[in-house]
Amino acid sequence: MSSAPPPARVRGNNWRDLSVTPADGFEPRLPASVVVAYYEAPESLELTLASLERQTYPRDLFEVVIVDDGSNPPLDAPAGSPLSIRVVYQEDRGFGLARARNAGARAADHEILVFLDCDMMPEEGWLAEHARWHHAANDALTLGFRAHVEVDGIDAGAVRTRPGSLAELFADRPSDRPAWIEFHMTRTRQLTSDDDDLFRVVTGGNLGISRSFFESVGGYDETFTQWGAEDTEFGYRAYTMGGLLVPVRDALCWHQGAGAAPSEDESASLKLQQAKISQLIAHHSFRETAPGRSFTVPQYVVTVEAGEAGDQMSTAEQVLANGIHDLVVWIAEPDDHEAVAESDRERVRRLLGGDPRVRFGPSAGAPSGIPAASFHITVPAGAAVRPTSVARLRRELGSGARAGVKLPDGQTARIVRTRALNRMARSGISVDDRTVSPRPRRRRPRFSAVHKLGRVAAHMVREAARIRSLRDAGDLTVWFLSWATRAATWRIRRFTRWLYWTARRQVHALRRLARRMYWQARRLFRAARQLIRRPSGLAWKTGHSDDAVPVARYRLGPDIAALGPRAEAVLAASSRVGSAVGEFTEAMIVDTPETAGGIAAASGVGIVVLSRSDPRVSVPAFDAERLNPVGWTPDHRSHPVALGSPDHLPRTKRVRRIVSIDARSTCRRAHHVMDTAAYHVDAPTRAGALAALAAVGTVVHMADKDAELHHCLGTELYGLMADETILTAGQHRREAFSVAMRRAALRDHSLRARVRQLLAPTGLCGPALPTVSILLATRRPDQVAAAIETVASQTYPQFELILALHGDGFDRVGIDRRLLALDRPARVVEVPERLPLGAVLNEAASVASGSLLTKFDDDDLYGPEHLWDLVLSNEYSRAPLVGKGAEFVYLAGSDVTLHRWRGAGERYVTTQSIAGGALMITRHCFDAVMGWRPIPRSVDQALIADVVGGGHRVYRTHGMGYLLVRHGGGHTWQAEDDYFLAQAHEARSGCDLAFAGVS
Repeated sequence: MSSAPPPARVRGNNWRDLSVTPADGFEPRLPASVVVAYYEAPESLELTLASLERQTYPRDLFEVVIVDDGSNPPLDAPAGSPLSIRVVYQEDRGFGLARARNAGARAADHEILVFLDCDMMPEEGWLAEHARWHHAANDALTLGFRAHVEVDGIDAGAVRTRPGSLAELFADRPSDRPAWIEFHMTRTRQLTSDDDDLFRVVTGGNLGISRSFFESVGGYDETFTQWGAEDTEFGYRAYTMGGLLVPVRDALCWHQGAGAAPSEDESASLKLQQAKISQLIAHHSFRETAPGRSFTVPQYVVTVEAGEAGDQMSTAEQVLANGIHDLVVWIAEPDDHEAVAESDRERVRRLLGGDPRVRFGPSAGAPSGIPAASFHITVPAGAAVRPTSVARLRRELGSGARAGVKLPDGQTARIVRTRALNRMARSGISVDDRTVSPRPRRRRPRFSAVHKLGRVAAHMVREAARIRSLRDAGDLTVWFLSWATRAATWRIRRFTRWLYWTARRQVHALRRLARRMYWQARRLFRAARQLIRRPSGLAWKTGHSDDAVPVARYRLGPDIAALGPRAEAVLAASSRVGSAVGEFTEAMIVDTPETAGGIAAASGVGIVVLSRSDPRVSVPAFDAERLNPVGWTPDHRSHPVALGSPDHLPRTKRVRRIVSIDARSTCRRAHHVMDTAAYHVDAPTRAGALAALAAVGTVVHMADKDAELHHCLGTELYGLMADETILTAGQHRREAFSVAMRRAALRDHSLRARVRQLLAPTGLCGPALPTVSILLATRRPDQVAAAIETVASQTYPQFELILALHGDGFDRVGIDRRLLALDRPARVVEVPERLPLGAVLNEAASVASGSLLTKFDDDDLYGPEHLWDLVLSNEYSRAPLVGKGAEFVYLAGSDVTLHRWRGAGERYVTTQSIAGGALMITRHCFDAVMGWRPIPRSVDQALIADVVGGGHRVYRTHGMGYLLVRHGGGHTWQAEDDYFLAQAHEARSGCDLAFAGVS
């Protein structure tokens, strides 16, 4: 029999210091039990078992224990499996995941326990990756990782006979990893930081632990009888017991089914479970410790050391009166029962025994009596404890393991983390004993002023007795007046300082009060404004009111008349289009040639016949200033909705909830909207309704195929809405669909776009696309070619390039050749190296001819639709400065692509949260603020501040299509990789251009 491994001997949770055999040299010697919790999912279980058959861990060294949580019919042991499988059945008493895992641990035969959910498919080396850590330490928790993927069309045979890994099998399928886990991993430096909430990432569906440590922790809490939080509570107890949390990224499982936000039932259950764990997890972030509140598991256990009964009683009452109420007092009883009279001990028991926050037990019994508390404090019997002593102990402890402070009577109180106590008891590693002595205080003697006056009077009496002449009397008088002047000056100066600091504190208090009142008034004002506007149907606040949308009043170019029901519907969103031909009419839109009747195409009047035109121009247009994605957020419900009866949908796509097509807010909060032709009168009307929904950010999925609708919507928007992967899209993929749909809708189906399409055959001038001047300043010759290629990839049709060469060393011949191949207007501005960046950009802007100016950075990456995104946001937001935030960042040093600030786009901003390499400003506003400041760095943030200071609005659109690239150096803004990693919601390895929407 192989010897059991020792406890982990590392500092804190620095698992990297644990000596573990590398994966390529690991030889298993300890058997393991895989515990699979199961409930009525035979197809998922079949794939999971097929994956377990491919494990590299020797089959004679592991068994599979399946715990059936009351399935109907019960699960039978799979026949013909090469694995050692046993099925344990437990009675169905509701949600029994905690009971099932405990039952599996009891039924398991081996020391290493690895818990696995029945819908998880592990990679080949999964069990070996877990086990090699448990060969090195018996108190480790190995935390595996997971990726979500759809497994439709894959059977157990394909899993067993696959030539490579599961990752290769799923390579052509979209996958998603839980962003919240990656966020906490980044925040805690891969679980090696000194944060005391590392247990947050513990999930039971892919978890390894030794049997002995599992039993010492107490297993899962079987009072958890509904969905959620049992893993977190178990992780907290294991972490408090001193367990080493080890993230094992190579212990990867594939979750069968895409990740999604919790359903309404799951969200309701999670709220109840959060209330439950606030009683069980003694961590400040899981509970609100209001004054007077007590909890099932206290945060602090204060042990009053053995001593005289009266002293214990006095100290215990002082602790109970402490300002922190989330504590329990442990009255230590002496080991020598004769040391204290039995009657005195009984008296203390009767006086304090009725208090639920008082316990009695052996001197060293508190850690085992209340094992889940976070901190243990020891106070001598008879010590004087102030109401702030516990809070002071916690402050002095900081992130350390143990600390001590002096109490007012000179005795010492000590605090230690429960995790450190358990680790020390198990492994013998001593914790850092940092005893904090009280700060020395200079105590002023009582009646110090009287003593000083007494000394002065005595001096005056002695000197008066020595007076022999008038000169001696004068000298004594001068000395006394000098002393009195100095004393008065010192008193006045001291009083002035006191008055100054008192006034300053009052001013700060008034400022804080004023800020609170300001923000409270602002919230009340916003709430009142919403209540006033809601019934009136004003749509301009959010851009997607559920009420009737007012028509646009801005000019669309020439005077237009629409004749016929279809023509009137196409431009119904504008009040500037009439239904009769007038004296100044320059263009007529008619349904058919017969609709024009006897009206002749007079000179200068253009006629557009919808029946003979592109079907897309017959689609009703929407006003982009009223229907737009302003206020869009990635948060959504987990379920889809339908625009009509589910009976018209295919059986596999039916949904429960029906919404009106005018309820745009509800539509865009749903995961996606299901649509079919039965909900609409005809294809053009349907196309107009779906385009309007897409414009506000709604993700739309068409359940049917319609060739006519394809022509009406256009290939791009139709293809997006027909994509089947919408049904299972995770949060990031869903946001990508929303961005692509709103871009296509705003570009092809807005009111201005429709007028441009209608008037193109007539030769009349409609609302023209603005010309964009791209200002590209560079001082790096090696980046010029790639930067010009990025500019050339833009699909926006109206732009010019202004290339500012900052300094020397550029190949002008090669640059001119590349600009000639650009097939766009381009100019080169050569600027001396001595000029700061702001001056360089102003030089480039001085030769630009566009009505919109945008800035490209030479080392950042841009998607081909980047210019379109900025131009469209400028159109619907009407803000003179628009841009994207640096939501997607590639860290070249760490070789990782990050997504940060999720949900921060599509809103007006007043802070400088727009990336300098992704801003666009109107020429009029640029001239009004006098351009960039001539400074060497932070020029873009200064420009934004000037725009806001000038009373102009700034709008931030979505962040997709722009990737900020950070190298080791050479940036005007210097920041370490940790700065970005700490902000990441999601991380992808390598430079993932598709993830950032660049390709």
